[in-house]
Amino acid sequence: MANVETKHETVLDAGTTRSRLARVYAEALLASAIKLSPDAPDAVGTELTDFAKAVSENPGLGAFLGSPIVAKKVRATALATALEGRASRSLQGLIAVLARNNRLNLLRGIAQAYRALINERSGRVPVKITAAVPLSDEQTTKLTANLKDLLKQDPVLDIRVDPDLLGGLVVQVGDSVVDTSVRTRIQSLRTLLLDKGGSSGI
Repeated sequence: MANVETKHETVLDAGTTRSRLARVYAEALLASAIKLSPDAPDAVGTELTDFAKAVSENPGLGAFLGSPIVAKKVRATALATALEGRASRSLQGLIAVLARNNRLNLLRGIAQAYRALINERSGRVPVKITAAVPLSDEQTTKLTANLKDLLKQDPVLDIRVDPDLLGGLVVQVGDSVVDTSVRTRIQSLRTLLLDKGGSSGI
């Protein structure tokens, strides 16, 4: 009897599949929005982000949309009624397709992928900034200008505060990270001292 190999999807595989699907839906939404008007893509992106946020912050709504005992038709009708007159045709169409295919759990991923597509289309690049203390408007403006000169693109800053850094900044652009934080310097110095101590027999 021939051996039958069963392939189990790992968590990583599932995550990759979800990311790909989210990108596909985001691309379709962007194509639809572009047809509406030149300004529609940004407006649709805001609608999508707000809707995804509302779902994630409302446990009852999330449970209703993800419940296997709620019929597709009932869910689709409820969504269509809720969005009628409150969302663009592009977003209404996306939500209808997601509801029909039981893919509403992809909403957050689609919103993230859509933002990435908008940034690519507009020549913008997301930059994650982690600072020890809140940055002033002047510091933010100067940092934005310096990053624009360095990246040759318009940076979109996502600034977060982490007091544990003690001082300095951590700047992340894609997979590249520049860490100028005091915490990292202290850790590096501690490691250096420990290495020297070990080699000298201390």
